[in-house]
Amino acid sequence: MHKKNSLGIAKMDRELNEKVEDILSRIKPSLGGASVLLKNIGEGVVTLEYLRPLSNPSACHVDRTRITKEIVVEILEDGLKKVIPDLNKVVLLGEE
Repeated sequence: MHKKNSLGIAKMDRELNEKVEDILSRIKPSLGGASVLLKNIGEGVVTLEYLRPLSNPSACHVDRTRITKEIVVEILEDGLKKVIPDLNKVVLLGEE
């Protein structure tokens, strides 16, 4: 029986990861060129790797440097709360 519980938990974790990845792909256009990669989900905390947007406005017709890391966290928290109602925090690792 314990094995079934472990499999059930693993399936729930996989489903949650898939839902989070789906939300991240939907949110990406709102991040001003930044990218985030899912690292971990646990105890109400989602940990992501943060890759900052281009800082050269001439590389694109839109100046994406106005999107701060704090704004990215707010956007992510709003979106992720839809699939993780008990979300306490989003942690971004990586570039400042």
